[in-house]
Amino acid sequence: MDVRINKFICSLILIVIADLNLFNCGIKEQSDKIRAITLKQQTPVINRDNSTTIVGGTYDVYLYNDLEMYKLNYRFDSMVNNELVFQEYRDYYFVSHRDSAYGYQYLIKPDKALFNNVRYKKDSLLKFKRFESDIYDTLLNVKPDSVYRKKEEIVKIYKNPPTVDTVQQVEKFDLYFYYTKKLKDIQETFSKKMDNEKGMKLVKIVVKASGGFYKEFNMTFPPREHFLEMKEIVIENRDEVLKYFKRYKEEKP
Repeated sequence: MDVRINKFICSLILIVIADLNLFNCGIKEQSDKIRAITLKQQTPVINRDNSTTIVGGTYDVYLYNDLEMYKLNYRFDSMVNNELVFQEYRDYYFVSHRDSAYGYQYLIKPDKALFNNVRYKKDSLLKFKRFESDIYDTLLNVKPDSVYRKKEEIVKIYKNPPTVDTVQQVEKFDLYFYYTKKLKDIQETFSKKMDNEKGMKLVKIVVKASGGFYKEFNMTFPPREHFLEMKEIVIENRDEVLKYFKRYKEEKP
């Protein structure tokens, strides 16, 4: 065989092999595709000395095929002779099938006070971790004062809506609800009843308080904002996240 032809055939074989490798890599990346959502809550609390303390929290949700995983945290206290010598917040994961009532908890750092690799009922474990609430349900039957629409977004504004409280209201509270098409397939929610825009997702709630004088506290509260927000994020610890997904798949009953 001509040497030039032989080299040409060999180069074709190499190209085919390279293309096959690329194709296989593409399949692997698609099968290992993970989405991540972070949720944040922030509330200003007015102290007796009129200072403000910001309280709240955050957690992440990872979606992988038909599985979901929550990245949560808890406060770890190290005590010696009843004295606090060390304190930190530690992360842990909770993995389950999306339609399952149970899942498994995995600690990132060993902790004698908590059980690792343990099966829990999903609703029980996440009840006080999620930011879902029914406090906004009464707005379902209230017409918003303003609605702003863009191509993929809607903002509904409720100007000091009526409340069921019998106590005289000394502040005005304006509520802003932000909807987008970008996260419409995400199950996590802040309010099931207000998360009702077809083909969209309620991704942010802002409550603006005007401030006012409270006789029972003998102090004036300043203007402030409470907000809830969810957004998609880039996964920086992808190998760790995938490790716990695969661990769950291997260990689940």
